[in-house]
Amino acid sequence: MLNFTIVSLIYVTFEVLLVLGLNVQYGFTGILNLSFIVPYAAGAYITGVISGPPPGPPGSGDYHIGGYNLPWYLGILAGLVAAYLVAAIIGSFTLGRRLRGSFLTVGTLVIAVVLLQVVSQDQHLFNGQLGLLQVPSPISTNLSPNLGELLFLLIAAALTIVSFVLCEMLRRSPFGRMLRAIRDDDVAAQVFGYSVFWMKMKAFIFGGMLAALAGSLTILYVGGFAPAGWSVYEIVFALACLFVGGVGNNYGGLVGAGLVVLILVQASTLVPTLQSNPTLVTSIRSGLIGVMLILILRFRPQGIIPERTQQLEPEPHRGLLGIRAPQPSATSEISSSSSRVG
Repeated sequence: MLNFTIVSLIYVTFEVLLVLGLNVQYGFTGILNLSFIVPYAAGAYITGVISGPPPGPPGSGDYHIGGYNLPWYLGILAGLVAAYLVAAIIGSFTLGRRLRGSFLTVGTLVIAVVLLQVVSQDQHLFNGQLGLLQVPSPISTNLSPNLGELLFLLIAAALTIVSFVLCEMLRRSPFGRMLRAIRDDDVAAQVFGYSVFWMKMKAFIFGGMLAALAGSLTILYVGGFAPAGWSVYEIVFALACLFVGGVGNNYGGLVGAGLVVLILVQASTLVPTLQSNPTLVTSIRSGLIGVMLILILRFRPQGIIPERTQQLEPEPHRGLLGIRAPQPSATSEISSSSSRVG
């Protein structure tokens, strides 16, 4: 049971990083990016080819670029750089074309599907449908299973906490307030002299790098990564976590990812599978996630923890000497109006 709890928390950290990055793009800036899973895959693949072993001999069925056996932290850094470049390229094609609304969403979805097919069919890039295998873990294999899982959880939790703090600093900063202003009305934000494109591009890249960090940790923990791990379903799953917790709120994303992963994903693994239909539990899990998303959007669209809006009070009027001017009361306004009538 202890090992099951640790493994579940590790997967929660992966999903929290994904939801935080998605919240920066969609919750803060209003960019519904369905190619969000592409930087996630870029982080995983590049970490795998940097930290993983070289491909096998000809005829072994193991073909991919790289394979340098470098330390895991260098693989994570390389994955972040790759996600930066991938997000910048995708952003220049979508945000730079000034696509809005459903056009932007469909455009990013097309990019994600095309890239998924290219990577799946190209055998010599990342080993096609089989993907990368035998990527070493950052934890020594000489340790006991529970201790190794716990140490990896500490690494993943530390990186997740740092990412969460950065996202909270972003939300409270003037840049974060400007992103929310762009989300609400980008035309009004542009009137004040801000470059809406570059603001969106920065949020696009930062969110993509958070997704890449989740992908890097995933391949280091699982030991492999294949095209089946970054399908469109994964984007819908991350959106479900964000909608359940609360769009625009980092704490809501944290709660949503924890609830969905622990209750609907990890807990469903305890249900015995049927011999006649071993994929029944997986299908039921996908259906429950869809039903939960519909119910949340219907009855509580703001999520469990809604976005906190900051109410700004007008500054009191002050005279020439800096003395606060008295505010007229309701009774004085009524008496003055009655005297004017008399």
